[in-house]
Amino acid sequence: MSIVALKHIHLVGRQADRDAILTVLQRYGRLHIASNSGANPDQLPLSPRSRRVQEAIRFLAHSPVSRRPLKKFQGFHPDHIVDDVLALKEQLRNTEDQRDELQKRIQLMRPWGNFCFPADTMVEHFRLWFYRLPVNRYAALQQVDVPWQIVGRSSRFYYLVLISANEPAAHLLPVPREHLGSRSLGQLQDDLDATETRLEELYLQRQDLTRYLNLLQQFRARADSRSLWRYVRAQTEDHEPLFSLQGWLPATELASFDEQARNTGFAWQARDPRPSEKPPTLLKPAPGFAAGGLLARFYQLPAYGSWDPSVQLFLSFVLFFAMILADAGYALLLMLPLLFGWKRLGRSETTRDLRQLMAWLTGGALVWGVLVGSYFGVAPPPNSWLAWPVVVDVGHYSQMMLLSVLVGIGHLTLAHLSLLRSQRFSWQLLVGRLGWILMMLMGVGFWQLDNHWQPLLFDGLGLSALMVLIGNWRSQGASWWRGGIQAVSALLDVSKLFGDVLSYMRLFALGLASASLALTFNQLAISRLHADSGIGVLEAGLILLLGHAINLGLGIMSGVVHGLRLNFIEFYNWGEPGEGYAFSPFRLEEIEHE
Repeated sequence: MSIVALKHIHLVGRQADRDAILTVLQRYGRLHIASNSGANPDQLPLSPRSRRVQEAIRFLAHSPVSRRPLKKFQGFHPDHIVDDVLALKEQLRNTEDQRDELQKRIQLMRPWGNFCFPADTMVEHFRLWFYRLPVNRYAALQQVDVPWQIVGRSSRFYYLVLISANEPAAHLLPVPREHLGSRSLGQLQDDLDATETRLEELYLQRQDLTRYLNLLQQFRARADSRSLWRYVRAQTEDHEPLFSLQGWLPATELASFDEQARNTGFAWQARDPRPSEKPPTLLKPAPGFAAGGLLARFYQLPAYGSWDPSVQLFLSFVLFFAMILADAGYALLLMLPLLFGWKRLGRSETTRDLRQLMAWLTGGALVWGVLVGSYFGVAPPPNSWLAWPVVVDVGHYSQMMLLSVLVGIGHLTLAHLSLLRSQRFSWQLLVGRLGWILMMLMGVGFWQLDNHWQPLLFDGLGLSALMVLIGNWRSQGASWWRGGIQAVSALLDVSKLFGDVLSYMRLFALGLASASLALTFNQLAISRLHADSGIGVLEAGLILLLGHAINLGLGIMSGVVHGLRLNFIEFYNWGEPGEGYAFSPFRLEEIEHE
């Protein structure tokens, strides 16, 4: 990937033709409008009407069952449909809350059974008071001086009824009384049946309203296009009898833009961005690495004048995820839903990029799992064909720690070199960055090499420190001492450097944890299988199923979280790609159809 070169466009036209020119530019759809206030049009707040339409669309889109969408409808009134949808959403929410409350009341009432409360005149104003007494507190009933009866029992509680005209004292029993309400269990169940019937009717109404989903999406797209058009019109400046507009355009589109200008009748001028300006960032996907843009946009876009880390993020995330999952069996298991949903994930550009990322992640995890020789925690037999590709021993602590540190050094070295490649050549910047790289190599040398290498390592460490000082010295005339202070403060980042390198040890720790858990669950299952040939088979199967499901879930979560963390924290810290904002062209809104 790369950051597309942009040109600053200054457009001038007649005020009488302003609306027509803006309409042509919106259909052209490749010009990013420069805001007078510095605001990004994608971040402008939605109007109350737009929010209501968006809420209605989201509600209908989440319906599990949809009707055939209407393409055209003469009497379509979007405001009326939106009102109906949002009113239905409110009714559905209230009815679902009512159902949940009834289910809780029924669950609470069931231990006491189905009964109706007698009227006060029938029992001379005596009332029933309900308690749930723990089994181990049965002795407390010996001190109760009012009539009582146990009407139900579970393994943990006695369900107790006291008869008294007044509420018993709070200290009579060691538990507070239960509030069951005035309705019987049968009445509650009847209410629940009626509520669930009402819910079915509301779900059918929702299903019926999904016919208008496509029309609402078209209405919202047209409304958003009109809103954006009005926003762009507000960015124009009047210079009687002319108007002007500024924006950003990819350098490769200048010829097509000139054709639009000749056909429409406006003048324009293009120039390179000035150092004080902050153009938007437009990423150009490299063949096969389009998913890297998803990762770059997930955290922050790089600044326009910086470098595009998409490919580096993509490949390193695949490697980190594979090292943390560390099992070929898990990788094959993750491939199954991807293969079944392959066609469905190809319906839009975003899902295609996500599909590509998932394919690389599972493929990389499969390759690494084969290299470490782990298949659901089981190692292949020594002389089998699955054993010959095994070159990494996850259980070899010193080997895996060294590998993790070397991966970290390589990753941070890539960050330094990527920054060097993107910047204008400077000997000072080159010396400083190479100094940090040399310092990391000297650090791992002190860890791994024998003592007779120490004099050379100390010399290399001193040279790297000197290179860092030179690379960060910014002397300006008589303020040379300020440059020295700045260089020394930069050298103090050596502790942060080694801390970041050691942070890559999590690759070893998490991979070892995943492998150890898989092995542990296998051993537990085998022990239960040999302990009892009958029920032991079922127990062993449950241990394998639940244990590996938990381990796989933890592996996925760890691989995603820590794989992204090493990229967005350690890598970004030394690569310094900066922070930019997205290139957002002025164009008509479109609807993606499945």
